[in-house]
Amino acid sequence: MTTDAIATTAGADGGLVPAVLEVDQLTVTFKIRTRPFRPKQQVTAVNQATFSIARGETLSLVGESGSGKSSTGRGILRLVPLAGGSVRLSGVDVSQLSTAELRKQRRHMQMIFQDPYSSLDPSAQVRDSIGEPLKVHEHLGGQQLTARVAELLDRVGLPAHYMSRYPYEFSGGQRQRVAIARAIALQPRLVICDEAVSALDVSTQNQVINLLEKLQDEEGLSYLFIAHDLGVVRHISDRVAVMYLGRIVEVGPAERVFESPAHPYTVALLSASPVPNPVIQRTRKRIILAGDLPDPSDPPSGCPFTTRCPEVMEICTQVMPPAVEVAGGGHVLCHLYDHVPPPVTPVAIRPTEQPVMHLDAVSPAET
Repeated sequence: MTTDAIATTAGADGGLVPAVLEVDQLTVTFKIRTRPFRPKQQVTAVNQATFSIARGETLSLVGESGSGKSSTGRGILRLVPLAGGSVRLSGVDVSQLSTAELRKQRRHMQMIFQDPYSSLDPSAQVRDSIGEPLKVHEHLGGQQLTARVAELLDRVGLPAHYMSRYPYEFSGGQRQRVAIARAIALQPRLVICDEAVSALDVSTQNQVINLLEKLQDEEGLSYLFIAHDLGVVRHISDRVAVMYLGRIVEVGPAERVFESPAHPYTVALLSASPVPNPVIQRTRKRIILAGDLPDPSDPPSGCPFTTRCPEVMEICTQVMPPAVEVAGGGHVLCHLYDHVPPPVTPVAIRPTEQPVMHLDAVSPAET
């Protein structure tokens, strides 16, 4: 195993801080069979993703379903094979580790999965689910293991006697707390939250998010927070990366991305996010993108957003746009800024006049 010097990255405030995670040109591919008895086709789920996460920082990865967010998280942990690129965790190139070396390194990077009902073994008591990484990596057992599990349950807000229960005896929020306890058992440097709160109701979401923030403050955890709820993302994030068809098309500080989005896709995503003000929500114009995500096995040439972009130009269909720095931090991949730097105000996207249906416009009989 080779350990290099730990690099630095720009934090949310612009200062240089140690980089816990450095992802460079990460590429993940799968082979799928689109039709019976036909040869398998190669699909690029993640295409040359590059970003970094500082110690104690939360980087959120957002985009439509099928954009490659979960594949990015699984690629970082090497739960799926990498087709290219590198992943460095505190200076260690995880992408080049052998199976034995990777097993040792896994204690420093953990994952919280989306579905709390399937992420725990239904036949195992909570004590065994949380205690398994402690047995494997720290060789604990007996009273020592019981004491550590009790401590971890207390840290996530659950009584110690819950360790003798089975997963079916818990609510969804309680199960996710158990999953969080298991993820932090070995004091990792990086935790990947793959839609960790999307299966929970709103009040439980708030409790789990507050718990994640509390643990981050206490232990200096770094989060890659994969989500589609932009309200949650804005609350928890230091920086935001926007992914479309396997490519990161914009990244920057959360406040800048939400207040002054540069990429047309980011603008469209934000327009679809509800505003907690009924007057504004009824009157605001929403950008409705035409069509669905392109087939990843046959992506469009040039910019991946070219088939749905309301600002598409001829060059967009021919050349992949370069990364352009944005005022306020971060960068964007868009030909709109080839010769002019991105503005500090929102991109002027032509809004559709098509009316948007709201819940208050639906009669009780229709619901």
